[in-house]
Amino acid sequence: MAQLDRPRLLAKLARLVATETVDRPLEVRLCLAFLSILGGEGAALTLAYNQPERVTLCTTDDTAARLEDLQEVLGEGPGQAAYSSGELTVVDLRESTQRWPLFAEAARQAVGPVLLYAVPLRPTHDVLGVLTVHRQGGPLPEPEEATFLGDAIGAALLREPIGQDPNFAAGPWSTRAVIHQATGMVTAQLRISPADALALLRAHAYTHEVTLAEVADEIVQRRLNFSTDDDGESEI
Repeated sequence: MAQLDRPRLLAKLARLVATETVDRPLEVRLCLAFLSILGGEGAALTLAYNQPERVTLCTTDDTAARLEDLQEVLGEGPGQAAYSSGELTVVDLRESTQRWPLFAEAARQAVGPVLLYAVPLRPTHDVLGVLTVHRQGGPLPEPEEATFLGDAIGAALLREPIGQDPNFAAGPWSTRAVIHQATGMVTAQLRISPADALALLRAHAYTHEVTLAEVADEIVQRRLNFSTDDDGESEI
């Protein structure tokens, strides 16, 4: 199996988020970027999946919305399993399945025979939420790629810093001059909002297992560039 190319995947994610219609919420653009990279007809992104504070941030189409609603109402399905186990979970509604019989039958009647898989978003030790994707056919994505992108999306959505940098104790990221400067540079490079730029910095920090301060310093020192070159590849 080929080694996972994390920089390439993260570059694609950043580029697609930057080029998607800017008036769409970040979570919608993250869902659409995931679909563009790994394929699928639609997706739903739900945080705190089986908790009282559960909230669905994004459904890209009516099918995704219906499937997400059925899982919440029936209390079963791949999303529930992915959130509890922290592992990618698949159900093929095109075939007879003994798993989650109530959900499987209701889903077939509601949306037809689709392939459905759920990716846990785990930017820290705990699962933040689940990205559930439906598709009509074709092979499943490589689990390692799907899991990596799911974790990167989770990191982009986090509102708190990742890592053990003691400087984070001094206050939020937005109050620190170097991160302000780096955020402004990425905003200019990709022509996106500061909030989206900061989300991409968080994702980069997570996926490269470094602190946000280290990422910001790399950008300010011009050793890291989120812009695209003439071939359309990001230099991150």
